[in-house]
Amino acid sequence: MPLGNEAYNFIREQGYLHIPRYMDSDTTLEIYEAIREVVFQESLRAYNTPEFYKLHQAINFTFDNPHLNNEILRKFSESLSKVSNQIIGPSDFHMTLIQHNKSGLNHSIPWHQDIDSSAEPGNFYNFLFYPHDSNESIGGLRVVPKSHTAGPLSQGGSHDYLEGEITIFPKAGDLIIVDGLTFHAVSPNLSEQDRVSFCTRYISKELIGTKALDIGRYRTGSYDYAEKKDLDFA
Repeated sequence: MPLGNEAYNFIREQGYLHIPRYMDSDTTLEIYEAIREVVFQESLRAYNTPEFYKLHQAINFTFDNPHLNNEILRKFSESLSKVSNQIIGPSDFHMTLIQHNKSGLNHSIPWHQDIDSSAEPGNFYNFLFYPHDSNESIGGLRVVPKSHTAGPLSQGGSHDYLEGEITIFPKAGDLIIVDGLTFHAVSPNLSEQDRVSFCTRYISKELIGTKALDIGRYRTGSYDYAEKKDLDFA
């Protein structure tokens, strides 16, 4: 599904784009079942040190590249390449993630940028797909519009209010595209239902092999995912 000019201009200017009902209900349910198949396998969870979770208050379960062993997730990720090429220009697939915010644990994701702020805006995009409805209880996606051009995320509380932030509560089948430099977070899951989302990432060819892809920026400092270590807050 190519983006119209209005949608293209919006994401380049605002750093995010919400596309309601990107997938029909049958396909959405199929993807949901594929996600559930992955999250039930605890051995597939990505590992981050206890110090990482404590310092950055990143309280959720993450699954790296679940598409590798799931044909449905792989095909869906590949189908997003046309939209990626339209936004970025010639681009390459980078990776996939499942974020699992479990019920009963107040799981949430702190404010962060997905790549080092030395990268240029418009070169890295998350395609976040939501297989079920969300609301204030189960948590929503917090974003600061236009923050992809604001430079590094400032130091402060991991979940504190940021000026200009909005919260999006996607419905089943929605797709939200977010620039990797846009300040974004996920509010806590206070419901009795697990919250899951599936993320596909595409990058410009200029970013391939660069160190910027290894660095995540949090309000409590940066983190090198490749070397599993915290970096000084510059």
